[in-house]
Amino acid sequence: MPKGRFTKEEERLIQEYSPQPTKGTEALYYGNAFFVSIIPIWLAWRIMQMDLLTYGILFVCMSLGNTYGVAFAYRKVKENLRHKIAASRKRLIAKELESEAKGQKLSREERDDRVERKTNSVSEKEATAFSIFYNNALYLLIVLGISFYILRSVNPAVNYFLSTAVAALVLALLSTGPQ
Repeated sequence: MPKGRFTKEEERLIQEYSPQPTKGTEALYYGNAFFVSIIPIWLAWRIMQMDLLTYGILFVCMSLGNTYGVAFAYRKVKENLRHKIAASRKRLIAKELESEAKGQKLSREERDDRVERKTNSVSEKEATAFSIFYNNALYLLIVLGISFYILRSVNPAVNYFLSTAVAALVLALLSTGPQ
């Protein structure tokens, strides 16, 4: 086999077991991160009375930067959780697949392959969902805490900038540590 060439089956296995998210998952991350990143704009507009047109450039720049930071946190938390979830679900999935395949004659290798694929699929979905929920909740909690408690007497533009920037940075920093 020439160096660097893989069969379709090998490429599929590499994609399936690699920590890199698929394009669909990446789109899900950035879409969710964008929506959670624009929520503080509503707070700045309605509660802090910041004009959307006057501060539009600040809102756009911070939203894009925060989108990247939150999406980064999604990836890291999911990466850390996926293996833990897979380990905890493997036995249950094996039992479920064994009961489904009662009448079928499967080799041990084929059965283990099915269990591994199903475990990987389940752990991928659960880790993605939990990562999005956890990071969204933490990001909004940090923004609210900084904005309304720590920086409550600061200029609204500085308040918005610091509360969203610090929230995204703390979220990204916390996501890189052990879970």
